[in-house]
Amino acid sequence: MAAHAPPSLPIRLLAALAVAGLVAAACGGDGGSTAIESAGDGAGPTGADRIAADRDTGSIDADDEPPARLALGDDGYDPGEVSPTSAPDAGAGAAETTPPTSANTTTTPPDTTPATTTGSGGAPVTTVGGGGGGDTAIYQGVLGGLTRDESVAAPVAPAPTVAAGILPLTGLPGTVPGHPAAVVKIDNGGPARPQTGLNAADIVFEEEVEGGITRFAAVFHSTSSIVGPVRSGRTTDIGLINGLGSPLLLYSGANQVTDALLRAQPTVQNRNAGTSSGYWRSSSRSAPSNLYTDTAPHWASAAGGPPPPQFAYRADGAAVAGVADDALTVAYRGNTAAWAWDGSAWLRSQGGSAHRTASAERVSAANVVVVETREVATGMVDSSGATVPEFVFVGSGKATVFTAGMRIDGTWTRPTLGSVATLTTADGSVIELTPGRTWVQVVRAGGGLLR
Repeated sequence: MAAHAPPSLPIRLLAALAVAGLVAAACGGDGGSTAIESAGDGAGPTGADRIAADRDTGSIDADDEPPARLALGDDGYDPGEVSPTSAPDAGAGAAETTPPTSANTTTTPPDTTPATTTGSGGAPVTTVGGGGGGDTAIYQGVLGGLTRDESVAAPVAPAPTVAAGILPLTGLPGTVPGHPAAVVKIDNGGPARPQTGLNAADIVFEEEVEGGITRFAAVFHSTSSIVGPVRSGRTTDIGLINGLGSPLLLYSGANQVTDALLRAQPTVQNRNAGTSSGYWRSSSRSAPSNLYTDTAPHWASAAGGPPPPQFAYRADGAAVAGVADDALTVAYRGNTAAWAWDGSAWLRSQGGSAHRTASAERVSAANVVVVETREVATGMVDSSGATVPEFVFVGSGKATVFTAGMRIDGTWTRPTLGSVATLTTADGSVIELTPGRTWVQVVRAGGGLLR
């Protein structure tokens, strides 16, 4: 795989320019919104053309140097990621299990008890104007150039549905909350482990970022939870959030280009920590992997209703298709995730050790879905010069479903950003999952990551 040459300007200078651009964007309010909108609406190739094209300047495999590049920070933060001194609700002694009671809280007694999996309520989250005005001209990815309803593939199956009294994101019976989904970006680096809230999520996406490390996009709807550590957004997230209706997106910030593209998503309620209350830092961990939030106060000020179902589920007693398979490994470049079926659930390990939450629970799922997606370059690099990738979860690709100790090979198809991906077998049959939490491993197509 060909690597891009390092940018000609020093990385620290590029990072400084990125920060300067973010400050300018914030000062400009919504002044840059027109440019962001026109970038996605101008004349040019259709969405299908962009998905199918062999983009020499956008492909990870391309040898050509992009004409302009934005560096991510080399101090542990992305430009635009909220810092310890600027985090709303920052508490000098706060721990991840003790959210401040109001936006004016400045101190909270230390708390070293395991993180809980239920939200604590509190004042509804408030947001202020800012962000969204960054210059996206250097962006070379795909997702940020698509409109929400732009067709890139033909549908092959109806969108999933659930009956009344069934939770849309798990297929389990229950009272359906009237609020939208909340998607929280969660750190998966060593200092961030163990995380809080993963076993309270309905769906968890694992996505690769620069350097091959991974982060999670955890989707909450049926259960509120304290969640963290919260980290920054990526353009890959555009393809994960748009099919959820009018979701909240909770993240610690992003560089000016990524943040502008995330804020430009028309049905997504942006809860960037730099412009929203409801976040605090834990004194038991080091920044930047110590930012936490609680979904309940975010929902208290959210608009919109429940998300659409994302999967089809088997009825009780229905036969499970596929072939017996009780283990899988996904070998990301910087993290190896493994799942093993124990007869009732899929149990997760990473780095050769059991993956546990902050409350010592084993991370588990009813289903694991591996989706192969096209990987493209964004035109941005990190402090080492590594390309910041984007994984295009729209269109179609190979899918491998692990459910009830079985493996089902198939295809995912997602016609537009705003639609839900369907999972089908070679004969067109819809793949049905076990009701419960689902993990989606987003991987690059043809990379041989699934083993």
